[in-house]
Amino acid sequence: MSKSDNDESARALMPLLDAVCEQARSPAATALVFDWILQHLVRLHHSEVFWGDRMLILDRSAEFLRDPCFLASMASADSSTGANQYQSPGGIAWRYHTLIWAARSCLALPGDYVECGVYRGDMTWVVTENVDLRSAGKTFFIYDTFAGFNLEYSSPADFPDNPAFFDFADQAYKAPGIEADVRRRFSSKPEVVITKGTVPNVLYSGAPAAIAFLHLDMNSPAAELGALEVLFDRVTPGGIVVFDDYGWAFYRKQKQTADSFVNARSHFIMELPTGQGLLIKR
Repeated sequence: MSKSDNDESARALMPLLDAVCEQARSPAATALVFDWILQHLVRLHHSEVFWGDRMLILDRSAEFLRDPCFLASMASADSSTGANQYQSPGGIAWRYHTLIWAARSCLALPGDYVECGVYRGDMTWVVTENVDLRSAGKTFFIYDTFAGFNLEYSSPADFPDNPAFFDFADQAYKAPGIEADVRRRFSSKPEVVITKGTVPNVLYSGAPAAIAFLHLDMNSPAAELGALEVLFDRVTPGGIVVFDDYGWAFYRKQKQTADSFVNARSHFIMELPTGQGLLIKR
């Protein structure tokens, strides 16, 4: 198609596009239009479309989305993206895939696995369903208050773009029965050790001496900094640290805090399209 043909097509479409723009004035209406275009137009012209976690990825193999074990674990884990006006059929599958890759990559390294910030245990669940920690002799130590944010380390100021998120998240993190639900969920997995307590306080006496894999997901810059201060030197060379919220603009204070800590130690975090951050310990 020549440039003139493209120009003619664009001119013919402009009245229709103008009408769409006139109607799509709210975030919800815009999302409806965007999702419809992806589903009914974009998909027609691409072999693969991943749309989830505010990520649109075209024509990638994404073989993990056809892996039976991965799909089975996903069926028992929440893949929603929280306050999201888009349909997001892919959910946070790519985030789970990243964690599985990192966990598998650390199996041959000295040290155990650690997660700070558990919530309902979905990320731990997906990792342990897809990575055979038990056969590798690894223990997965997971830590959470199961009682919401600790005001010693957290406040609405952690979310300068939306301070109200603090109360919203706090209520979710201390939902009635959440600790019992997590303990019940992992009752058949002796390789998972659940500890209730405030990070970093609880880490001083109850964290492994050597760590191969570390996952930080606490939505709290000060708490994550405290975790790094206690645990980073325990991560073995070649070990992997995944920061769940590193690349999200909403959580920019966490990124700034993590960058300051690791850069001072001549390490650097890779921002991933999933919003996660990835660091390999040297």
